[in-house]
Amino acid sequence: MATFTELDLQEAKKEIIRAQIERFHEFYFRYFNQPETLRMVQFFFEKVYNMDGAQEWIEIAYSGFDKVKSMIKESTRESMEQLMELHQITDELDKKMAELLLKKGWKPGTQISRQTYDELFQEMGEAELRAKQLKYVLRNLTQFYELAHRPINSVILKPVRFMSKVLGIYPLFAIVEEGYYACLTVSLEIFQAFYKEVEIKEWDYLFKMFPHLQNSQN
Repeated sequence: MATFTELDLQEAKKEIIRAQIERFHEFYFRYFNQPETLRMVQFFFEKVYNMDGAQEWIEIAYSGFDKVKSMIKESTRESMEQLMELHQITDELDKKMAELLLKKGWKPGTQISRQTYDELFQEMGEAELRAKQLKYVLRNLTQFYELAHRPINSVILKPVRFMSKVLGIYPLFAIVEEGYYACLTVSLEIFQAFYKEVEIKEWDYLFKMFPHLQNSQN
């Protein structure tokens, strides 16, 4: 049985993430090329999926968040909790795909094609977990948009930012704050069209990869 170093797995995971982000750019090309939505799609399809400094906020989230979540406004707390669980699921799936990629003989520095990515995605399976991941993605889209468009949140953002620093969870709150600003300039009409497109395309992709999944989701 092949064994891989931690560095091998990290490099393979980076390639899986790159290929997935490439798919997002292909599927949602017009939103990446529309000034009003660029920041939003970069946040959801690049930032959230590939967390910068992820290890820092993960450690904070799991070690300190439970101690302070009762002090945080409900809508903000829900966004943080959803973000944490989505990251946990995504990280688990990416690691499994990275291991499968290495078993196929992949070498660091080599970019995989969309076809190869799709084949790995399908071969790895985990259809039910993929469906759960997508449900969290869709819920996150809605929660962040609603968070950005509640008038009261613009007033309380600064004190909440201050408190998150005092409580030692600012790296986690900073992600939520970035999502707030990423959605702030997007009109409801455009967001609803974007959400519907993501919902349709991502479910269609899963059903194409796992035809049996369609029956369980109806």
